[in-house]
Amino acid sequence: MPGYEPNVCVFAPTLLVSVTIESAEDGNGARYADIHIHPGGQGFWICRMLRHLGERPVLCGPAGGEAGQVLKAITADWDIRFEPVEIAADSPCYIHDRRSGGREEVAADRPPALDRHEVDDFYGRVLELAIATGTCVVTGKHPSDAVPVELFHRLAADLARADATVIGDLHGDELSAFLDGGALRLLKVSDEDLLQDGTLRSTDEGSVLDAIDVLRARGARDVVVSRGAQPVLAWFDGGCYRAEPPELEVVDTGGSGDSMSAALAAAMMRGLAPEDTLRLACASGAANVTRRGLGSASGNLIPELAKLVRVEQLGA
Repeated sequence: MPGYEPNVCVFAPTLLVSVTIESAEDGNGARYADIHIHPGGQGFWICRMLRHLGERPVLCGPAGGEAGQVLKAITADWDIRFEPVEIAADSPCYIHDRRSGGREEVAADRPPALDRHEVDDFYGRVLELAIATGTCVVTGKHPSDAVPVELFHRLAADLARADATVIGDLHGDELSAFLDGGALRLLKVSDEDLLQDGTLRSTDEGSVLDAIDVLRARGARDVVVSRGAQPVLAWFDGGCYRAEPPELEVVDTGGSGDSMSAALAAAMMRGLAPEDTLRLACASGAANVTRRGLGSASGNLIPELAKLVRVEQLGA
């Protein structure tokens, strides 16, 4: 376990083992399968970027069975503190084949079902860690995950009572449940997710700004909406902002949103101004797409890319 004192808790209802098959070539030009085994899941990818940014996350999520043992063993290798909640069921695992250049799913386990005692253990542990650190990043669950949505409502209410700073990377039922229970200091969401939820009618700028107003009225104090290749739109401290990251050659878009969420959490903890917050977030997302590996980047690259992010205040 990494020997640091955590400063942010990451709530991760879905953690898994990722097995990825890449194509490689030996010194004689012969091709072979290069197999990688990593921890996976939105919570882990956010923790990974937080470590690249120099923060000290503690990851809290369920782990059980053979895959759970693998998760516990290899997470420490990524210099991330992991506080697993033991469950009877097996943690999920997926196998992706990337030898063609894309991601082809070969096989995937179904997410585990947690019994009521395991749910209570998970809730109590993440609440303890969030109160201890004072900051919590709340991630959503896999659509087929059996973690009850009601858990998000309870967590929101109790984190509000504890006066913890909460950053959410949420949408759908989890977001609705959380905002019914308490407020978010900052919400990171994509335009695709808002379209899926019905909060957004189109991805044009005016519609996104209207959706931000709706989310603020529901209890999200600040809101950042990623829009794929389009500029990011955000509301911070009474003003609207547009942020345009640099255009880079894309290797893999996976994990860029999680990288942005990690950077937003880091910016909140550092008390950065809105413009600098958006520069850090956009730079972290951009750095992620230049390489394989979700939630990964060169820590030295991010501040250089931040200099290239164009931020414009649109008004109140």
